[in-house]
Amino acid sequence: MGLFSKKPKELEYDAEECRSKKARMRDMFNEAVSDGDSYELIHATQTSTKFEHGFVFDTNTTTFYHYIVGYRKSDWKVVMVQIDRELTAHSDALYIEMDKVVEAHYNPKYFQVCLTYVKGYPSYGEILNIGDTGSETVAGIPNTVQPEEREAFLDFIESLRGRLEQQGYKQEKWKR
Repeated sequence: MGLFSKKPKELEYDAEECRSKKARMRDMFNEAVSDGDSYELIHATQTSTKFEHGFVFDTNTTTFYHYIVGYRKSDWKVVMVQIDRELTAHSDALYIEMDKVVEAHYNPKYFQVCLTYVKGYPSYGEILNIGDTGSETVAGIPNTVQPEEREAFLDFIESLRGRLEQQGYKQEKWKR
């Protein structure tokens, strides 16, 4: 510890509410995906930022998207279901085309997993934030703490990286 460094605060959250939200996410995922129980789940967010130059003021708008990400190692399927912050509505399932994914990496500083698509694909990839949120969060779904789910998902991503390397795709350095 340096002279001016602070000890990071412990994340405060309600464990019972966290368990009930995970159960609600499982129900929502099973409603959207026919064989939903065969997938492991993790909550993830994505953000998009839009900057506009105005006549008097410049504005910067950030939009948060919440997803339930289901993944299955038996056939390497990944499914995303968009949900609202209150866990009352969900979208149809979005299946990621895993044969178009050429790179997978993780940034531990920001708790971000990135699945990069092949060049020429209409989208760059999926950047998923898989960090925890406490009871005081403003942007995310409050009380979503998932250390076990995150480790299981990172094990899946690490196995996926090995599979991609066997297919001949070069991977960035892996740091957990």
